[in-house]
Amino acid sequence: MLKRWGSTLGVAIGVTVFLAGCGSGGAAPSSGSNHTTGASGNGPITLNVLYMNQAGYTDTVLQDMAKQFETKYPNVKIDFTFLPYSQMHSAILTSSAAPTAQYDVVLSDLIWTGEFAGKGYTIPLNTYVNKDIPNPQDIPQSIWGGFTVKGNIMAMPFLANFQNFYYNKKMLAEAGFTTGPRTMSEWLHQMQVLKAKHIVQYPYEDSWTQAEGLVCDYVRTAGEFGNGNLFNAQGQPVMNQGPALKALNWMHELYVDGLVNPNSLTADEPTAADAFASGQVAYNTNWTFVTGIMNTKSTSKIVGDGVVAPFPVSQGTNQSTGSASISGFQGLAIPANTPQDLRSWAWKWIQFATSPEIQAQHLQSQWPVWSTVANSPQEAKINPAYKVYETNLNAVYNRPTISNYLSVSSIIQQYTHEAIAGTVPVQQAADQMVKQIEALGQ
Repeated sequence: MLKRWGSTLGVAIGVTVFLAGCGSGGAAPSSGSNHTTGASGNGPITLNVLYMNQAGYTDTVLQDMAKQFETKYPNVKIDFTFLPYSQMHSAILTSSAAPTAQYDVVLSDLIWTGEFAGKGYTIPLNTYVNKDIPNPQDIPQSIWGGFTVKGNIMAMPFLANFQNFYYNKKMLAEAGFTTGPRTMSEWLHQMQVLKAKHIVQYPYEDSWTQAEGLVCDYVRTAGEFGNGNLFNAQGQPVMNQGPALKALNWMHELYVDGLVNPNSLTADEPTAADAFASGQVAYNTNWTFVTGIMNTKSTSKIVGDGVVAPFPVSQGTNQSTGSASISGFQGLAIPANTPQDLRSWAWKWIQFATSPEIQAQHLQSQWPVWSTVANSPQEAKINPAYKVYETNLNAVYNRPTISNYLSVSSIIQQYTHEAIAGTVPVQQAADQMVKQIEALGQ
């Protein structure tokens, strides 16, 4: 398991005996808030839940989960608000500033974990997890780590998104290769041969527009060179040295040598996925949604030729995992200003929606957080590459868990983009990145 700066996961999930099953039957928790009538808490109760309508589970899937929950607890109604991802963070902060939360449960992107914990926007869930989740070890530590700060579990894992390495086996065969690359040098060689033989003009496309996706690809590439942690154990930025600097040089050299499509500098993830699925490029590094796109006739020209694989890594690195990926996990959290008497209901919904029983019903939608579900016969039938998924999941690096992450990310985006394009020399861009991040403080 890869260690992430600031992770103290072992403290969070290994300290107590877990008592009750997930989604177990029996009486619902009582509540006496102004959302209820009657001291017994038999309702009516409305839980306001914030989720996004851009990625992750669809609103249809969420509504289906809610209907099942409301059948189990007839006195409770789940009222969703769905927003674009770009509006989620500000909506949560606005709600957190109010005397009473506008939302009782919120989607928590793992990049917000440090901020929400440091500023007290959401509450630790250790007590709930310790009481009601009997098998926390069934969720990989790489996922728990994305939502854990100083031993505090700040969100219950809900969705396990991460990146895979995709290649076109037909193109590789035309170039004389029988399999995808396992090392970075092999990958470079394959791209050079594909271009030299005019099999494809640009062998690779990625999502390097100046946005959060670029940070993900930078962290993952640094991981492929041996360490995707952009901060050291003392909390200092290290983008101007070691694997992080190697990653910047690699990305820039691919651009200069015409091995990556120059459109990558303006491409987001769906654009890069479409380039791969349409047969324009031989390689794509992207989130799990690409698997469905490349295998569907209506969205792909390479059905049967697209392969999902572990990531190539620099020789001698990542030996315990054989890959290096990047996480994009989602969790469900309870805002700190959710009324005390509604928190037990909020947790009841979180426990239900994140349970293995519910996630097993929606394997077509997303990769489950539970290992037993991910390795089930149902998942194997839906996704024959599930073992590759497991390899890449176990090899994820997380982006820094820091309270000022959004400001740090903005700096990383700017200078990574400039380094790739060559508008600023790579070393100078890396040095400026570190200098400006240090100036922010913590």
